[in-house]
This record gives sequence, structure tokens and C-alpha cells, in this order.
Amino acid sequence: MDSAGFDTRHQPAHPAPLLTAQDVHQIAFHQPRPGQLGYDEDQVDELLDRVEATLRSEDDLTAEQVHQVRFNQPEPGRPGYDGHEVDVFLDLVADTLRSTPQRQQAVAPAQGAHATSTKLKPALQLSPADVRGVRFHKPRPGNRGYHEGEIDAFLDRIEATLRGEDDLTAMEVQEAEFSSAPPDQFGYDEDDVDTFLDLVVVTLERTPPKPVRIKASTPGLTAIDVRTVSFGKPPRGRRGYQEAQVDRFLDRVENTLLGRDDLTARDVREVKFSRPLIGRRGYDEDQVDAFLSRVEQHLAGGPARRIPRITTWKELRQLKLPQASGAERGYRITQVDRLLEEIGIALDGMLGATSDEVTRAKLTPSLLAGQGYDRAFIDELLPELAAELRKRDR
Repeated sequence: MDSAGFDTRHQPAHPAPLLTAQDVHQIAFHQPRPGQLGYDEDQVDELLDRVEATLRSEDDLTAEQVHQVRFNQPEPGRPGYDGHEVDVFLDLVADTLRSTPQRQQAVAPAQGAHATSTKLKPALQLSPADVRGVRFHKPRPGNRGYHEGEIDAFLDRIEATLRGEDDLTAMEVQEAEFSSAPPDQFGYDEDDVDTFLDLVVVTLERTPPKPVRIKASTPGLTAIDVRTVSFGKPPRGRRGYQEAQVDRFLDRVENTLLGRDDLTARDVREVKFSRPLIGRRGYDEDQVDAFLSRVEQHLAGGPARRIPRITTWKELRQLKLPQASGAERGYRITQVDRLLEEIGIALDGMLGATSDEVTRAKLTPSLLAGQGYDRAFIDELLPELAAELRKRDR
């Protein structure tokens, strides 16, 4: 609060706790307690896939359709999801689908979307020109609105990002906070700005990620390639790998290519890096992993092995499961996670999945392309985990 009694922090224009596609992607439900109602897991998962796709503007599920859906009870021997938890979450889903600004604009762009521009297209995929041409109303009487200078500077970054000259992420836009306008200024209407930034979030979520920046002039891998490779920062909310540890390991890789060290493909495959100190961001894990996969392939003289030997639940939890490509329907995340949890419990000597159960497991592809875990990776991982359980007579 400032001296005049105004709150200078960003207050959401929509008081309902709106969900994001990531929220739906990460939701997990408990099993029902004895005697309580359970819902069929596959049916709930299928609906949530549609909800997530709708929030990414890849489907058109409505709040009314969510309210009308009915789930069967789980099959015998399967506990299902707690019915009360699912119902509460779906109420929030319905509220989100009913009030999410970008969905309102997509359905009826001429019927009251606050952000206005002579060049703004109804389509959700914004262009740099759309950002440069956007105009906002003055705030309603009694409100000061957002600080114009802060918004203008942020729009410059958004425009530069859409031109490929900056690296703002959808999460950074979603979490941005702005001060209120000074007492002697009106500022920009908060609802106008928030609605437009929702459109920006959708655009950035649909923009393919930047490729790994690997400077290599030849198909093979050379010491110069290792010395000149550069990695970006991880997305906001992730800490990445500790830079000094990665740099030291790359020094060893370079020396190995020069004949001064003896790293093997297995050493590269099994290397582990710590996280940087809290509050700092190191190297992007995905970029480092992609480059080290190339190093491993070079040292092995063939295709890189992507999966280390897993012997404990902790190692299984630390394994990074790749997402399906944009053209592939991956395995449903909730199904895979449940199966791996049962395998991890068994690896630690408790009652969990058996090797036969892992071998017979049938996983369902996701509803849409680009969702779920990479199927080739999971198909390679599960036989190895089954073999590990078999060694333990499980």
C-alpha cells in the first residue's frame, strides 16, 4: 500500500481462481475412502485431457459440457478417483471455461473484449504488429489502473520476443506484476491489460521452443564444438543445472576428445549435476541433456542410450521422462506416473508392481498429438524395469 492508501501491486482482474493448462496437467486426485464414491480413472483422465487442450486453444470444451459429464464407477479391483475431489475441481474448471478472457475474445471478439486495436486480429496467435498497435482504455472512475510506463516497456519486450529478439516465456507473462499509476495519472485499465496479456500467454504457449544453441560446423563432434557450446537459462520456475559443474564436466569432455582424458559414453550417461543456489538459475537442463546425448553418441560410436540402469525408487523419480513430440500422441501421463510409482515401491522392497504386471501393462495414448510421455522412451524403459524386478524375484 502507498501513502494514499492504494494497493500498488498487481491485483487480478478476475477474482475467480482461474486455472491454467499447467494446473490441469499437474492435478492429482486421492483414492476414495472406504464406502465413498469413486470415479473411473480413464474417463476422468480423458476429460482432463480435453480441458487442458481447451485451455491451450486446441479444443472447444464448454462449461456446460463439463457440468453435464457423468462418470462410471471404477472397474472391480481399481479404486478410482475420489468423487468429491473430482467434482470440486470440475466446478473450478467450469468457472475457468466460463470466464477465461482469451476464450471470450476467441468466441466473440466484437462483443466486448476490452483490449482494442485497429490492427488486432480476432485470432489468438498474435503478431508483433498486434502488440505494437494495441490500445487500452483509461481505468474506470475510482481506479488508478496500471502504470503506463511499466506496461509500455513490457509490451516492447513482448513484441521483441515475437520477433525472436527476446526470450519472454508464457509463465513470465502470466506472473508479471505491475505498479499502480501515480496519483496524478490515470494509467491503463487493468481489465484491458489483463485480457490482452492472456492472449499473449496463449500465443507464447503455442510458439515452438527455441532450438538448442549448439555451434557445430561438422556432423561429428570436435573439441571446438564442446569449447564453444552455449546454453540458455531455464524457464522461469526452474533452477537448471549448476553452471560450474557443467563447465568442469565439459572441460573433461573436451580433453577426452583431445586424448588428454578418458571419459566413456557411460560416464556421460550417468553424470549428475546439482541445482544452483536458491534464487539463481543455472543452465537449461534440456539443452545440457541434449548436448550430452550427442557427446554420448559420439563416444559410443553409435546411437546414444537414453536410459541408465534404475535400481531404486529415488533414481526412478530423478529420471527425466521426455514429452511426446508435436506430431505424436504420447502415453497418458497419469497412467505412466501411477505405474512408475508402483514399480518404484517394488524396487525399494515394498509391495508394488511385479515384473509380470509391468510386462503386461497396457498404456493408453493421449487424446491429442503433442501430449503425454514419449512412447518410444517408455517402451524402452519398462522392459528394463521389469528385468530389474525379475532379478529380485518379484
